This record gives sequence, C-alpha cells and structure tokens, in this order.
Amino acid sequence: MADRRDGPTKADWVGAGLSALTAGGIEAVRVERLAVILGVSKGPFYWRFKNRDELLQAIIEFWKRDFTANLIEQTSHFDTPRERLEALAELAVVSTSGALDVAKTECALRAWAARDPLPRAAVREVDAMRTKHLTEEFKLLGAPHPLAEQLAKAIYLALLGLYTVRQYTPELAEEQSFLTGVRIALDAAQIQSHSTDVSAAEKQA
Repeated sequence: MADRRDGPTKADWVGAGLSALTAGGIEAVRVERLAVILGVSKGPFYWRFKNRDELLQAIIEFWKRDFTANLIEQTSHFDTPRERLEALAELAVVSTSGALDVAKTECALRAWAARDPLPRAAVREVDAMRTKHLTEEFKLLGAPHPLAEQLAKAIYLALLGLYTVRQYTPELAEEQSFLTGVRIALDAAQIQSHSTDVSAAEKQA
C-alpha cells in the first residue's frame, strides 16, 4: 500500500495548478491533467485535498501570500518608506517567482476572477491590501492622505499595465520606465511634504 508521505506534496499540486491556470485558464486546472504533469495517478491528489474546490482555494491562498504578503515582508527591514517602496517596486517587476511567470500568473488570476466570485473576492482583497500598503508608505513620506492614495493607485495601475503588456507587446513592457514612474511618485510625495513643512514654519514665524 502506498505511503501518503510519498508522492506530490500539497505545494506540488498547487504549483502544478497555478502553472496549468497560467497556461490554459481555469478549465486547464483538472485533477487528471495535473496528475499527468506530476507523473502520478489521481489517487495521491485525494491524500492532500478533499476535492478540486479545495485545491482552487489553496491556489488563491498561495497567490495572496507569495505574490503580496511575502513581498511586503521582504522589504520591511529597510529604514525609510522611500527605500521600502523602491525595493518593493524592484521585486514587483521581477519576471519569475520560482517556476511561475509573474505577469502571466497575475493576468490568469484576474481573467478567472472576471468569471468566478471565489477568485474575484480574493483579487479585490489583494488589490485593497496592496493599495493600502502603498498609501500608508506614501503617507509616511509626508503626503496627505488624498495625494498618497492617488499616487498609490497610479503606480499600482501602472504595474498591472506592465504585467498585461508583457504578454502582448513585450517591447513596451520596460521595467525601467515603471521604476522611473515610481521614483517620480516618491519625489512628488516628498515635495508635498517639504511644502507642507515650509507652510507650517511660515505660519509660526
């Protein structure tokens, strides 16, 4: 009798599922197909998951963790919000995460979310988490909340655009252009902070 400790792990099934999603959309995420990819029968799948729906939830949780929470954590040791945001931007434009194409994975999740409320809720949660983090960092730079939120949305929308054009017009998907835009946004926040400080000092004079 096969030992349940043998064969693909949960992480293996999730990775295969994400790769299938990226390559062929949600219809491609089928237990039979993933078993072939992993070189096993369907049986070992049910050692790790109750059903396909549980795998799909695990795929979503992996994306939320590895494509957002982990990136924020990797930049948390920097001393200033500018350093953290610059480092985060650099991580965000890396083309691969393990064996996964970052841009294709992001776009595949969003294409799935357009058709299914399960990933749609997760995408909305991730978008909110990412823009909230960016907004808070811009506020720490000294930007007032309305400006901080606008700058956060501007660079986030630019990043999503970068991911999209990587697939269709790769020559347009220039990472340095995106990073320049991030630096301009950071400069705008700091200029606003300086202007506010000057105005406050003049009122006290």
